[in-house]
Amino acid sequence: MKMRAPWLKTFIVAAIVLGASLTVLGLLAQWWPALDIVNNGLPFVAAGAVLILGLAAVTRDWRLILPAFLVATVNAMLIIGAWQGAAAEAAPGSQRFMRVVTFNLWRGNDRMDDVAQFLAAADADAVVLQEVTREHGTALRQALQSRYPHSLGETDLVILSKHPILAEGRIDRPGFPPWNSLMLRWARLDVNGTIFELAGIHLARPFYPELQEQDIEALTEFVQSRTMPLIVAGDFNMSPWTEKLARFTRSTGLERYNTFYLTWPMRRWNVQLLPLVAIDNVFASPHFAKIATMGARRLGSDHRAVIADIALAAPFQP
Repeated sequence: MKMRAPWLKTFIVAAIVLGASLTVLGLLAQWWPALDIVNNGLPFVAAGAVLILGLAAVTRDWRLILPAFLVATVNAMLIIGAWQGAAAEAAPGSQRFMRVVTFNLWRGNDRMDDVAQFLAAADADAVVLQEVTREHGTALRQALQSRYPHSLGETDLVILSKHPILAEGRIDRPGFPPWNSLMLRWARLDVNGTIFELAGIHLARPFYPELQEQDIEALTEFVQSRTMPLIVAGDFNMSPWTEKLARFTRSTGLERYNTFYLTWPMRRWNVQLLPLVAIDNVFASPHFAKIATMGARRLGSDHRAVIADIALAAPFQP
């Protein structure tokens, strides 16, 4: 045991330095957006900090316990802070108003039969799809036309709906070619006389931090401009723990429906992987409440689909 103690202390010191460095980098993301990529892994940093605190306690050395405690405490506070953006739970027995599915198909996905079967079984009121190729769109429309008679878009970002679409629009990134410009598509839906808006989004990846920052600003401006109840669903390309998504929640008042269903990466280089981050999400205005949020099985994509069951928090008029 005495021979292991110096090695253990060295390991703990290195882990504390690493944890503190990652924490500081994440905190600096509000000034340097590129650093927000670190915050996607905040739960792993927090879990590691708690583990190191436990190891430090074993040594009974306060020179190790105190800094380990500080790193663990700061990360726990960050986790709790982001958690506060979660959607309000619907009252027990609330009737489902909408089921929304969001799914990034992945352009290389060749399992459209399985996707069509999943969407048919999920029986959502509206589906938001990203990275839709022309072949994807054709196959899914042929399979699901009777179930979803209303739709917007043919490729890239597509919305399928059981309910009539009263109005629609889109937001494109200025200066980008048509195949990479679409960031948001929205539809005004009439669900048995209740009118609201649904926006499907596909934001830039964190590897392009300036573009992602521009996208989240454009999305925030869009939400703030709406006067109707609103649901936003899609591939945010950022987890709930990022500074950008936390800022979006604070600025818009929308509430988050997915915190813990990890959705990416399901695969890489034809290798099946375990998802590590929840970057696919549904947000909604306080007119709605959360009944349940579910993940889906593997469907040939590098993302997992998210299913959100949504209730009316209170009746509203358009």
